[in-house]
Amino acid sequence: MGHLQTTQSAAALKAWGQRGPGRSIFASGDHRKLLDNFHQLSTHQSSEGYHAQSLVKAVESLRGAVSPVNSMLKPKHPTRRLLVAGGFEIEYELNSYFGDCQTDVEIVDIRLLGNDANDERRPALWKTRFDDRWLPDGEPRPKLMGTSTQVGSAEAPLKLGINGQGEGLRDSLQVVAKHISRGDKKMRTNLERNGYQLVYVPPESGAWAAGWRTLKSLGKSGSEQQRLAARIVAGHMLGAHQQRLHVEWTSQGEGAWVLIEAMQHLKHQNIDLEQRQKIFLSDHTRSQFEADRCRRALNMNIGDEKWHSAAGGVPQEVGGRNFGLAPLLSEGNELIHHTPRGERLGQTVKICWELGDYLVKKWGTAGTAAGLAVATGGNAALAVAVVKALHMATPMLISSLPGARDHYFKSTGDQLRQLINNRDKR
Repeated sequence: MGHLQTTQSAAALKAWGQRGPGRSIFASGDHRKLLDNFHQLSTHQSSEGYHAQSLVKAVESLRGAVSPVNSMLKPKHPTRRLLVAGGFEIEYELNSYFGDCQTDVEIVDIRLLGNDANDERRPALWKTRFDDRWLPDGEPRPKLMGTSTQVGSAEAPLKLGINGQGEGLRDSLQVVAKHISRGDKKMRTNLERNGYQLVYVPPESGAWAAGWRTLKSLGKSGSEQQRLAARIVAGHMLGAHQQRLHVEWTSQGEGAWVLIEAMQHLKHQNIDLEQRQKIFLSDHTRSQFEADRCRRALNMNIGDEKWHSAAGGVPQEVGGRNFGLAPLLSEGNELIHHTPRGERLGQTVKICWELGDYLVKKWGTAGTAAGLAVATGGNAALAVAVVKALHMATPMLISSLPGARDHYFKSTGDQLRQLINNRDKR
């Protein structure tokens, strides 16, 4: 594979960089010169060298058998892809110049987008600092790295935020910091002392546009900026994993779409994050069930019981909680895929109780009873009486059973689960 086919013209693409395993990379004369210049610049210890290293590493990642997590298909171009980063884009084709099954990479365009990121017109990673208020600390960063106070260890993890719909970068810095702190004064003080990093997603034309898109698609559709940001976040997640960094991701509002989409990109490539990264969805507008399924598939740190929080807004209820069903779907997924055999009966009973409790709260006693009467062919009046009596009396009856208070419990369903699963352990 050292030579091009003879059918290629004299102005044919030339190989750039050192040959190695995987795909060959070809670039035109202008792009080859640009890449050679960046390769030389990447050896310098400077801000420019730091950005050059990121671009060179991005080019080399195209040699892999699997497309990088921060690349995407270009719409209406079946063979063309786009590798997305905060300060540049690499557009490339996958072709076979040698007539066999090996595909090669032809770089067709390299766009340097540092000015767009600096001018807050494009998603990018920013470091922040607190000086009476939150401010950006320098220019956008091409790579996620530890800081002097957040080295990326288990004891000092990196704090990362993703904004939702905001007025601009500076406004988003204030809002996201509050969500990372979760209303806790001690957490806020530590954050102000140590700073955090923000993947900033430029806003759309208005909050109404974002809210309407969430309602129309049930939280499943994102804007073009969000899709770009999701690829950037996926790249940072993978980079942090390769550096073995501990990271805590917090999404605010519409930022949940970006975070969950990034997790899905890694999930499709079967990445194991080895429990060094974890997420918190704050006021989320995309399904927490999707997030829960992804974080388990990626082997994220799921030790925190409180990993999401949402106000009662319509976008949150529709997109984030799936009309209240998302928590139940998560429990069903846990039952099927993550519950030991000896604890499945208790978990099943817990889910059944919570489903009944949800239906009563959602549709009321009469509505739930009417559905039950239709489904069973029974008497509607009798069904109302039975449902009402069971819903009111069951918590008291369960709490009165022997051993019901031997364990701490969080709900009637959890109490039922513990009673059943611990019946042979007493």
